[in-house]
Amino acid sequence: MHGIKDKLRKLRLPDDFRWRRVAIPVLAVLAALAIGALLILLAGKSPLTAYRALFRSAFGNRNAWAETLVKMTPLLLAGMGTAVSLRARIFNIGAEGQIFMGALGAAAVGLFFGNPPLIIGIPLMAAAGFVAGGIWGGIAGFLKQKFQANEIIVTLMLNYIAIEIVSFMVGGPWRDPVGTEPFTARFSNGTILPIILSKTRLHGGIIIALIAAVVIWWVIRYTTYGYRITVTGVNPEAARYGGIKTGRLILITMFISGGLAGLAGATEVSGVHRRLLESFSPGYGYTAIAIALLGRGKPAGVTLAAFLFAALVIGTNGMQDFVGVPVSIVFIIEGLVLIFILASEVFQRRRG
Repeated sequence: MHGIKDKLRKLRLPDDFRWRRVAIPVLAVLAALAIGALLILLAGKSPLTAYRALFRSAFGNRNAWAETLVKMTPLLLAGMGTAVSLRARIFNIGAEGQIFMGALGAAAVGLFFGNPPLIIGIPLMAAAGFVAGGIWGGIAGFLKQKFQANEIIVTLMLNYIAIEIVSFMVGGPWRDPVGTEPFTARFSNGTILPIILSKTRLHGGIIIALIAAVVIWWVIRYTTYGYRITVTGVNPEAARYGGIKTGRLILITMFISGGLAGLAGATEVSGVHRRLLESFSPGYGYTAIAIALLGRGKPAGVTLAAFLFAALVIGTNGMQDFVGVPVSIVFIIEGLVLIFILASEVFQRRRG
């Protein structure tokens, strides 16, 4: 074990490289916004006015801040889950499906466990979402451990299965009998996350997300498990040589990764919609990949990245509503941010 620790110490990055790892993603975002400004200009709108609307929509008042934090909640949880798996060099592309399964687990509690007091109902709902998402992630972990199945392909396919399972449940067995759309009945009051800022939609899910980020930071920094996933991510062969059971580690890591994404789904349906809908996620699980990369797999970095992406989503919606920027340009800007961030990651890997 001491030999592995020595190798890890030698892998510490020089200061100029650390600054580069921070500066390049920032420049990537600025480049995307610059191209977005050109497109806005071509659409006959003022980029300055549009970006002013973006800032005001995300940070302009109390409600704007609340909406940004509401959007940040699932992004932070799913991003943290993806970051955990990436830290062990496991590419979990299945956060979207794990979000849907977590929402399904939370819905089961909200619909069929009566009306417990909040102190029981909220932890029960959160635990059900975590376990459901964890099991979905654990399936991919098991297949990778047992049969060396490619986790990228497996988790991607599991996304479609999870989405169709939810679609079937809300359109059939769990469909609200008095509703006209495919969604369930309203959850019991004891399983709905309370509003923590009056006259806004900001719910207690943000507290759960921030606590989860702190717990993951502590686990990675101070526990044996955190040390093992770090070693495995740096050098799997050295990890096995040092006595680390990488097969078991893969299974545990994928369960935790999926569990955090499942918790994202649970907080979203419990705190925002208060029922399970067919398409409640606008792709949080896929955005989580970029958030994990931008945050460099570190809880503090992922938290900041989730906040920035949430502000971008809320802000670009404001550009569309208040300035009349075409929705296609809004989607292009969001997509450019993702592409430039991923490109910056490839660039840094090649530069070493």
